[in-house]
Amino acid sequence: MTPPRTAPVLDVLVGPTGHGLPARLLSQDGVRLHPPARRGSIAALVEHLPPGRILLVDGRYDDVPAVGHREILDAIAAGWQVTGLGSIGALRAAELDGFGMSGYGRVFAHLRDSGAPDDEVALLHGPAPDYRPITEALVDLRAFAEHLADAGVIGRAAACDAVGALAGRWFGDRSLPALLHAVEATAGRSAAAAARTYLPRMPAIRWKSADLTAYLTEQSWTRSPAPSRSCPRTAAAGPDSTTVSTHSGC
Repeated sequence: MTPPRTAPVLDVLVGPTGHGLPARLLSQDGVRLHPPARRGSIAALVEHLPPGRILLVDGRYDDVPAVGHREILDAIAAGWQVTGLGSIGALRAAELDGFGMSGYGRVFAHLRDSGAPDDEVALLHGPAPDYRPITEALVDLRAFAEHLADAGVIGRAAACDAVGALAGRWFGDRSLPALLHAVEATAGRSAAAAARTYLPRMPAIRWKSADLTAYLTEQSWTRSPAPSRSCPRTAAAGPDSTTVSTHSGC
């Protein structure tokens, strides 16, 4: 029999979204890491552990069945608190908004409010343990394009056109070089050259990893949960647990 937990533990299913995050966040007390989720991953936690807290971030779905809605709902029914952010976690939280799964961060808010397709968060990545990203998620390329527009490097329409060009591609063909080519096609060679100088800012612009960083920094799972509600409320929370609003973008 598994002994009772004496301190809050957060079971985190994470892969490429955690690549490059400070080790102090991923190895802090109370954080227990698991590989990206697949069908049955959450059901296995529920079967072998007493109810606790799950943070669903990344998941596999191309080569194996994806983590299912039913196992998430079963975990919630069994007394687990399940939060989603970043990648497939944000997607499942948007899909289960109002059914007891909590969503967190800007990616979740974007998916919930825009109804964007599930490949918005998809990318190719290397194997464990690094899970190094090989391509870029469209949600992060969109964030970068909007950053360029906010900085006056390209116009808003050109940014949206560049993102739209990538949205029509297979997710494995989406990358920063591909975005720069799209910017050149929509705004010209000089705009693309100017955009290239902003590439060093990309690590701080990626919404997926920023949401995970904020959640792990906030450590909200260490605090007592709010009283249960008959109609669960799901909020898109940021570093200060306030509701996130997304501006009208591409």
